[in-house]
Amino acid sequence: MGRGVTAHVHAEAILSARQEARPAGLTITQLMAATERTRAQIHTGLAHLRKVAAARGLPPVTWDRKWGYQLLDDAPEVWIGYERAFFDTVHHRVENFIAGILLPHQTKTPDDPYIRTVMAEMGAIEFTLQVLSNLE
Repeated sequence: MGRGVTAHVHAEAILSARQEARPAGLTITQLMAATERTRAQIHTGLAHLRKVAAARGLPPVTWDRKWGYQLLDDAPEVWIGYERAFFDTVHHRVENFIAGILLPHQTKTPDDPYIRTVMAEMGAIEFTLQVLSNLE
């Protein structure tokens, strides 16, 4: 594949390879081999596929270490597991951002209304992500 191919072309190739492999998942390496695309093109296609999946009536594109990328029609437990893992990852990133960037900023300028507002909002975001990652 040459440079400049649009994301939807990569997404269609991935979708075709995924449908042939159903119900099994495919790893990045397997997708690269099946579609003759680079790792970057696979990531571009997956990102596009995730954006348009609902509008096209497709199930969510999920990933796990054991099965790779999957499109499972009736697997809410897989979707929820993927979503929880995403929320947990983002929670840890926000937590580290608060501890490493925002808290030192607040320590240097505790009376700054900007940092007080940012700390309040980021605390709410951190709490929400924690709740979502642990939601039953």
